[in-house]
Amino acid sequence: MFYDRDSITKDLAPIRNKISGVIRIPMPNYKNGERWTDEFRIRDGHIKLEDGTWVTEVIVEDYLGDIEKSILQLYDSYQKSLQENRVLLQQRREMEYGLRVAEKALKNSLAITKESINE
Repeated sequence: MFYDRDSITKDLAPIRNKISGVIRIPMPNYKNGERWTDEFRIRDGHIKLEDGTWVTEVIVEDYLGDIEKSILQLYDSYQKSLQENRVLLQQRREMEYGLRVAEKALKNSLAITKESINE
């Protein structure tokens, strides 16, 4: 579980220490369509295995680095959203307070106006 920005890198470090080498990521299904030729697949960095499936070979360290960057971006985006939510909540509370004060002032003003008309 990630509790703060520093814990993300710290928690992923043991994984980096235990895993090394190359990982094979399957090619997306849409690239198996008629419009995709073997030349296009090879151009995009895919490799055809002996069983006929297409994969992309990625170095594990690079893959984990990309995952870490994505998690950090997601964490930063979440923190930004939380801050924006806090600001909007505070603004709403201030507006509600202002409306209550204005309501009381309006009631007092109406009461004074009624008293002055009746006199």
